[in-house]
Amino acid sequence: MRKLLHGIIALLFCLNSSAQTIIQMEEYGGVYRIPCKVNGAKMKLIFDTGAEKVCLSLSMANYLYDNDYITDEDIVGSGTSTVADGSIVDHIKIIIKDIEIEGIHLRNVEAVVIDGQNAPLLLGQSAIKKLGKYSISDNKLIFGSNNTSNQMVLSQQAVDSIELIAFDAARNGYYIVAVEQYGLLYKNDYLTSYGKKWYAWFLQQSGNYEEALEIYFSIQDDIEKGESDEKADFYYSIANCYYDLKIYDKAIPYYEKTRYYTSSKWEGIGFSSVISIYQSYTEMGNYNMAQKVVDDNIYNYLKEKRFKRTDCWELNKKDEIVGLLYNMRAFAYSEYYAENHHLEIEYYLILSAAWGYDKSISFCNKVNLDYWSSSNIIKYK
Repeated sequence: MRKLLHGIIALLFCLNSSAQTIIQMEEYGGVYRIPCKVNGAKMKLIFDTGAEKVCLSLSMANYLYDNDYITDEDIVGSGTSTVADGSIVDHIKIIIKDIEIEGIHLRNVEAVVIDGQNAPLLLGQSAIKKLGKYSISDNKLIFGSNNTSNQMVLSQQAVDSIELIAFDAARNGYYIVAVEQYGLLYKNDYLTSYGKKWYAWFLQQSGNYEEALEIYFSIQDDIEKGESDEKADFYYSIANCYYDLKIYDKAIPYYEKTRYYTSSKWEGIGFSSVISIYQSYTEMGNYNMAQKVVDDNIYNYLKEKRFKRTDCWELNKKDEIVGLLYNMRAFAYSEYYAENHHLEIEYYLILSAAWGYDKSISFCNKVNLDYWSSSNIIKYK
């Protein structure tokens, strides 16, 4: 996937130029390598705009160390890196004092040594950002172009191709790869608000919740101009970021906004928001509010469906949403009142089972609670 992207970028970059330094890159296995010197040692690195730092293999680092191109003082720490397939590997952090490219010297460049003999040799952003203005045309790296914005200039075909690669990675669960590729478009201002929303979602799926929130809020005004269901989906994403960050008091208002805007109050993200509000209150230990959320929604749902509480027996009606809400009510009641109200807890579990909620049915069967008829419910009143 990374090889394909670099081939596309190398072929489709376009720019104006004058008074330029042109470096011929070498095509190798679908990617492009650039000749350079690392602290004086000649080597060829893959020009990788998607890599955060310069990357060396362990075997190359050992060669540089054994031949005094790097020393102990250049080793500054250790950590982990995410590679192209999304896996996490150990690395050693080093500082390369000098990378020379056609007489251009990049000083004190951060690099990582990947613990693998076959790790690729990459010229990543820790070096590339020191180059200043540059562009790529075919297999040529060009410095000193007239591009005064210091941004990459991509053809529409290149942008479309990067987007396709990102979505293909996301479909296969490689959200970090999707973030890496969409990040290239984001940093060079090729994303509309719609594209930024997807970039934020990729960030969210890869666990970068705070960065995702920053982007979500940057496009909020544009989203507010859209359709209700679009706004519902947008606010649901924000709410989930806060929930995953365990900032439940901020998640709740956005789940409520989701409910307000969604056209399907009792399906999909509409009903999921009810559950998430309830769970947020329970995570905060506010079981009283959790009960209130459930009570309000039981009342509203029964009223909207024109159900009576006892229709599960009198008309043999089954409804999993009613059953789930009563099950949630039982849990919140048990947590709020602890050991003091067994009958009330049983009452809600019986109602939940009678309305057809499987987990409550299994529990009632296990402890011999009669939920088949309303005759046994009298003792709970």
